Amino acid sequence: MNKLLFIFMLLPILSFAQEDKTNDFDTFQKAGNTPIRINFKPGHIGTPYLYNNWKTGYVIINDSIISSQKKIQFNQETGELIIGSKNQNGIVITDKSVTGFAIDKGDNITSINRHVFAKINSAQFENSNGTSAFYEVVSNLEQTNYLIKDVKKYLFDPNKSRGYQTQNSIPQEYKEKVSYFVKNKSGKYIKTKLRKKNVLKILNDKNSEVNAFILSNKINFSKEHDVVRVLNYYHKL
Repeated sequence: MNKLLFIFMLLPILSFAQEDKTNDFDTFQKAGNTPIRINFKPGHIGTPYLYNNWKTGYVIINDSIISSQKKIQFNQETGELIIGSKNQNGIVITDKSVTGFAIDKGDNITSINRHVFAKINSAQFENSNGTSAFYEVVSNLEQTNYLIKDVKKYLFDPNKSRGYQTQNSIPQEYKEKVSYFVKNKSGKYIKTKLRKKNVLKILNDKNSEVNAFILSNKINFSKEHDVVRVLNYYHKL
C-alpha cells in the first residue's frame, strides 16, 4: 500500500511528464466487468455516489500502472468503482487487478485535491471481517496511510421515523455513516472514533510523547488532517 500511495503522490507529475496507459470503457468491458446504467437522479434526495455527476480521475492496476479516466464514480452505498462511457452508461469494475483509484474534486488537480482510495485486504485489520474493500486514505502532504475511512451511504426513510406506516409522503434521503481506522504500531488498522481518548488508546505505548505533541500543536481531533499529523508524529518515534 505504501507503493500505491507513492504512485498517487506522483500522479500530478506523471500526467505531464509521460503518457500513461489508459484502460477505457471498452477495455474494462471486454475484461468481463458488469455493464450498468448510471442514474444520478433515482427519485430520492441525494445520491448513492461520491458526486452527483461524473468526475475525472485515475485507476491503479497492480500497484504499478496508472490508467487515466475521463469518467469515474464511486458508489458509496455498494462500495463499487464505476467507469463511464461516452453516454451515461458505466461498468462496475470487478477486476481484481485494480488496487486503487483517485477521483478529482475539481479542475485544480493536485495530490491534495482528490479523493484517494486503496483496496485494503482483511488481513490488514486488527479485527478482520473477512473481506477486502476500497477505503479512502486520509492524508496530508506527506501522503501517509495511517488514517483511512469508510463512508457508507444508506437510504433513510423519514416516514417510518414519523410513525407513518402506509403513507409515504416524504421522499427517502441518502445519508452518510463514516467509520475511521487508525494504523497501530503493528501496522494493523483499528476502528476508532476521531476523539482524543480513542486515538490515544491505540497509541498508548508512546502516550507521553504524543500528548506533548497534541498540546504544543493545538491539535483538534474533529479535523481529519490534524489527526493525521498526530499519527505521522507517532509513527516517526
